[in-house]
Parts: sequence; C-alpha cells; structure tokens
Amino acid sequence: MTDRGDESRVHSLVSIARGASLYTVGKIVSDAGEFLVHLLVSRWLGAGLYGLFAYGKTIAFTALLLTNLGSDTSILKYLPQYEDEPQKRRFLLGLAWLTSFLGALTVSTVLFVFAPTVAALTLDEAGFVAVLRLFAGILFLDTLANLLYATFRAVELIEYEVFADRLVKPVLRIVAVGGALLVGASVYGLVAAMVAASMVTLVVAGFLFLTRLDVRPTLRGPHATRETVREYYNYSLPLTAKEAGTVMQGRIDVLIVGVFLSSTAVGIYNVSVLVSSLLYIPLLAFNQLFPPVAARLYTNDERADLAAIYGATTRWIFTISLLLGILAIVFRVEILTLFGPEFTAGTLVLTLFVIGQLFNCATGPSGYLLMMTDHQYVVMANEWVFGIANVVLNVVLIQQFGFVGAAVASAGVLAVRNLTKVAEVWYFERLHPYSRSFFKPLLAGAVAAPGMGFVGWLLPPLPAIVVGAVVGIALYAAVLLSFGIEPVDRRAYQEVAGAPGSPD
Repeated sequence: MTDRGDESRVHSLVSIARGASLYTVGKIVSDAGEFLVHLLVSRWLGAGLYGLFAYGKTIAFTALLLTNLGSDTSILKYLPQYEDEPQKRRFLLGLAWLTSFLGALTVSTVLFVFAPTVAALTLDEAGFVAVLRLFAGILFLDTLANLLYATFRAVELIEYEVFADRLVKPVLRIVAVGGALLVGASVYGLVAAMVAASMVTLVVAGFLFLTRLDVRPTLRGPHATRETVREYYNYSLPLTAKEAGTVMQGRIDVLIVGVFLSSTAVGIYNVSVLVSSLLYIPLLAFNQLFPPVAARLYTNDERADLAAIYGATTRWIFTISLLLGILAIVFRVEILTLFGPEFTAGTLVLTLFVIGQLFNCATGPSGYLLMMTDHQYVVMANEWVFGIANVVLNVVLIQQFGFVGAAVASAGVLAVRNLTKVAEVWYFERLHPYSRSFFKPLLAGAVAAPGMGFVGWLLPPLPAIVVGAVVGIALYAAVLLSFGIEPVDRRAYQEVAGAPGSPD
C-alpha cells in the first residue's frame, strides 16, 4: 500500500522535476545562444569592443533586477495561494503588472537620460552612450516579458515561458547579431538588432498569454481594497529593497572592474563569469516551479512534504552542478581559449567563481523557501548586508589584485551568503536539506575528476573538452548507480517517464 503522504510528495516533486526538465531544455538552448552571441562578438570585435558590449549588457541586466519591484516573486506567491479566490488573484495580478510597468518605465528612462553620466564615470569611450540608450530599450521590453513569464510559472505552465524566453529569444538574437556582424555593423548595430529581437519575443509571449491562459489582470472588483493593497506591498516592497541589495551582489563586480580597469579587463572578466554561470542552470531549473509548490504546501501546513521536497530538490541541484563544476575547472584553459587566447588570463577568476557557484547550488532553493514562508524581511536584510560587503570588498581588492580581487570578493560573498540562508531556514522553520545521500555525488566527483584530467593530458584542447565530458559523465553516473538510487528519485522518475510505479 502506498502512503498518501508519499504520493503527495512525489506529485509535488514530479511537478518541480517536470518544470526543471522543460526549463533545462530551454536553458541549454538559451545559454548556447548566449554563449554563441558572446563568442561571435568577442572573436569578431576583440576583447576591447566586446568589453563595451558586455558592460552595457551588464548595466541593463543589473537594472532589470530593480524594474519589476518584486512583482515577479509576488505573482509566484499569490496566484497559487489564492487559487480558490479568482477575483482576488486577478486584482493582485493587475497590481503586480501595474507596479512593474511603472518601475520599468522609470528605470529605463533614467538610464536613457543619464547614459552620458554613466559613461563618463565608467567606460568613457566613443559610442558607449548610444549603446547604453539602446540597452535601456531592451530593459523596458524584457521587464514586460518577465511579467508574462512569472504568470506562466505561477500557474505551472512553464512550457510557455520556455518557448518564448528560452527558445524564441535566443534564436532571434543569434540571427539578429549574426546578421549584423555579417553586414559589418558596429557595436551599436549589434545592440539595435537585439532590441528588435526583444520586441518580437514580447509579442510572442503576449500572444501565448492571451490565447493559452484564462486568468486576466484587473484593478477593479470586490478585493480592490486598502487591505489587499497593503497585503501586496507588505510583501513586494521588502522584495524590492531586497533586489536593490541583490544589485550590489549580482554583477556589481563587473561594473566596478569597468570603473577601475579597462574595457579589455571587463571583457576577460565577463567571459569567465559567463562560463561559471553554467553551474547555475540546475538551480535556476528547479527554482522555476519550486516557489509555487512551496507556497501551496506552506499555506496548507504540509510541513513534512515541504521538508522532503526541499531536501530532494537541493540534492538534485547539487548532484548536477558538481559535475558541471568539475568539468569547468579541469578544462578551464581549454574553454577560455575558445573565446580567444587573451581570455585565458581569466582562468583563476573562472576557478574562484566555480567554487562560489558550487556553494550556491549546494544550498538549493533556500532563498525562495524563505520568501514563500513569509520571511521576506530576512531576505531583504540578507541582500543588503552581503551586497554592501560585496561592494566594499570589490573596491578594496580590485585596487590591490585587479580583476582577480573582484573574483575573490564576489565568489566569497556568494558562498557565505548562501550558507547563511540555509542557517536561517533552519532557525525560522527548523528545515534543512541535507542527508547522507549527499556523500554519493561527492564520491562520484572524486572519481570523475581524475578521469577528465587524464583525457585533458592526452588530447588537444577542443577534443579534450568533448571526450573529457563524455568520460566524466560516464564515471560520475557509474559511481552514483553503484550506490543505488534513492526511493523518492526512482518514484519521481517513474512518474515523469510514465513508467508503472509500485502497486498500491
């Protein structure tokens, strides 16, 4: 007889795993597209002009953390929470959309108007002001698209987000940037092509929302009261302040490198950060549907299920990320050589960020768990404390050690911040994700790493990456299988794959 509690946990894990699977497929395509765009620009224009492109993109990406004003996370919480109150869902969705639209309009306008000031304080080079102003347009369009993506995730229809954001947008960007390079466009022409790609992507996402979802935002109805508005902003405003702190941690290191060093240094540093961010894919993937599932379980006081899902999800994230991290460290020189020989100066930066990202992934969706359990003020405090620490350490260490100092500061803060989140989840909710099963991927990694290193010693760079990845995956999987598959993993896999489960 199958326990009903186990069935509920497996159902929730299957929902999260399904979202992660769809997201991973889209993320692989998206990151491959992003990788190809950066590869084309860096190889075609060189480290200096690539640095201008990467710096402008980083500023827009950093500002994107502020423009939604906490609306995306609010949507993820409130739409599942008020599933049985459709009118209140619609009003809260309308409030989120209005708030984010005004935020996007304000921040984009500020960036457009003050682009000359930003350029004068950072990379004061020809054409950078025009590039920044185009990125302000991308910032506005992408903020609106992100509202639609959050709505898709909140109702657990992640496939529409994956299609628009992870398939359509990267393909359009590759075509646009590639075409611009072929006709000899400047950096300005490349970014203009990206504006067009973002515009088309927003249209596609809007069409999917109108034709596939039945929930519609509104600012009217019986729930359009001060109490509901107060409830919304009591949740979203701390998250807005939290995002301001996140800005000081996200890509502020790249911005500070631009202030103290050159556009070439920005280019080399940014490529290393870009490669290390591949480890973030599993965490992002499982975070897609973990928040609405966690919000529902917490609201229904199903703590045992929440604890089991937190643990299994964290272990899955760490298991996948550890293999990617080993691959990135073993073949760090070979990977950076793909962008050009001058980018190999960032090997130490890449290693430090891989280690920082492994700490990030080993703590799983702890940040989202804090937010979904009504500890948004704790999350806000985290982001500000560690954000300020990151800025101070970057300013001090960059002047002492160049961009390696930036990596030491940012990777160190990333690791400590995430360990703090795990401790806070335990302190407030008495939940932690760890068990003996975490030793399995660690032992598998200890076997896979020497195998990859031996392949790297035998073969030239590009074949070494390909063959080394195959050998590493085979060794890693063999060790994991030799220890046995966890029962919850087996049942979740059977559900996802459609295989018959255990009999009742």
